[in-house]
Amino acid sequence: MTSTKKNSHDALAHVTAEIGRLLERGVMPWRAPWNAELAQAMTPGLPLRSTGQPYKGANVPLLWAAQLASGYARRTWLTYRQVLQLGGHVRKSEKACPIIFYGRAEAKGADGSNSEEQRTYRFLKLFHVFNIEQCDGLDLPREPSAPAVVDLPALHEWVRRAGAQVRIGGDKAFYAPSVDSIFVPHVATFLHEEHWTATLAHEAIHFTGHKSRLDRLDDYATDRKARAREELTAELGAAIIGAMVGLAPYHLEDHATYIADWLKAVRDEPRAFFSAAAKAQAAVDWLVERAGPLLDEPHLH
Repeated sequence: MTSTKKNSHDALAHVTAEIGRLLERGVMPWRAPWNAELAQAMTPGLPLRSTGQPYKGANVPLLWAAQLASGYARRTWLTYRQVLQLGGHVRKSEKACPIIFYGRAEAKGADGSNSEEQRTYRFLKLFHVFNIEQCDGLDLPREPSAPAVVDLPALHEWVRRAGAQVRIGGDKAFYAPSVDSIFVPHVATFLHEEHWTATLAHEAIHFTGHKSRLDRLDDYATDRKARAREELTAELGAAIIGAMVGLAPYHLEDHATYIADWLKAVRDEPRAFFSAAAKAQAAVDWLVERAGPLLDEPHLH
């Protein structure tokens, strides 16, 4: 096995094992199975790199899970080398969190030279990061404060700007590809307005899967595995949107019935979780590209 293939295998094995372990316990790391207010205080947004840019894809729920499990109030994660480069050091006995690096490489010819027709391919590599609270001697800018929760009309308008038709009423929340519309019960029927907002975010991710957009839904109605993968994509996408707009990392709908399907998927298909996370990120990026940013630039505290 080549070094690149081995690194990709190790990375996939890590994601599969970690997500499988959490799902076995009934824990979905993109939701908080803890007190919602405490979880919101501990995870006020997306996990950040040393540059202040957010992590993406599968690394988001992996770092959320690590942050919640260790009780870190900060959400900046750095490699060991980055800590040293910034003049700090990692305290003794601190353990790193393994995450995924997404890379591209050029294919080589049989003799090791570059082929005439250059072909690039993507690969995964496992690497390790430390939370800023595991380090001493760092003088990084304060992280952006948690965004104030975006109000219901603002998210509703944002989803409409992306081109979605949102129909209010009925007793079920779903996206119907046949009429290309999102259906959501009236906000008064929800326990909290935030639950309505989270539900709309979930259905907005489904909306991006239409064949005229990101084309993910061909087998959704007939294939149980495809349906489980799409629901996982929507769950992860909604969690990312929630972090962007200040929602606590939980969701109204109880998708516990999907846990067994998700667990089977990540075990049967090593790339299942990675693929769902990548599709969720692509869906969020698609919505932001069409509708613009949800919030103004965050303020520092």
